Amino acid sequence: MSKWLNFTVSPEAIPRDEYIVATEQACKFIPEEESHQLRVKGLLHSAKPVQSNLSKGERQALGNLAKNKDITILPADKWKATVIMDREDYESKVKEMLDDKRTYEVLQSDPTPKYKKELVGKLSKLKQEGEIMQEDYDWLYPTAENVPRMYCMPKTHKAGNLLRPVVDYTGFIGYRTSQALADILAPLVGKSDHHLNNSKHLAKEMISVMVEEDEMFISHDVVSLFTNMPIDLALQVIWERLEGDTKLHTRTRLIVEDIMDLLKFIVTTTYFSFRGVIYQQMFGAVMGSPVSPLLANLFME
Repeated sequence: MSKWLNFTVSPEAIPRDEYIVATEQACKFIPEEESHQLRVKGLLHSAKPVQSNLSKGERQALGNLAKNKDITILPADKWKATVIMDREDYESKVKEMLDDKRTYEVLQSDPTPKYKKELVGKLSKLKQEGEIMQEDYDWLYPTAENVPRMYCMPKTHKAGNLLRPVVDYTGFIGYRTSQALADILAPLVGKSDHHLNNSKHLAKEMISVMVEEDEMFISHDVVSLFTNMPIDLALQVIWERLEGDTKLHTRTRLIVEDIMDLLKFIVTTTYFSFRGVIYQQMFGAVMGSPVSPLLANLFME
């Protein structure tokens, strides 16, 4: 059983730090003289949250739902809805998914120390060779050692209460490296003649398409793209795109070989925990890593 709700709750506090960090990252992609004109810190610290749009009774009802141990409250995969699922039903569906031996394997111990040592070795080598500066090394260096946590988002737009697995990579040893790689790869997306930005772009392209009486449109949907994507082939595609990118040197000091070495490490370090058990994803990419959507988009193009 599941129910989904679709309403917006005004925030109790303004996420100032998140806005500041996002603005600083965006400044890397605009001219320095323009970035100096951005002054959000003072504005954010003086800003106040909007008045709550919930009544006292509504807040009490939400609080009672949060304390109910027989249900699980999750974000929906689409439409920004909130889904309330029976906990036993949720646990059963997740277990059924994780029992897929082709995709997931139970690990007997936490591999984080081993992976951290490997990543630090790669970053140290790049620093010594001058491909990353000391400040870059300090930012990429993994300080936290959290095991990524997996949860599922119900697909309310599909029958059967299907679940989409998502891994929370915040605090993961390779999270910042994944972010850095995503910044490097982002400009490569959308260069294909068959790329569509959104539904409006599709509608514009379809204006000139004429359908004859003996023709029909067919829509193909990739089932579980992230976990079904062949990583070796996707990496080969990205290697070729990077080799042909004449502006790569303007975004990074890293050479293609070292970008691919870091990328392969990130996309194959696919372990996570669920209810105290650590799993390794054996195939495909993990949804939740900053670089995974770019990997999927470039592969599909």
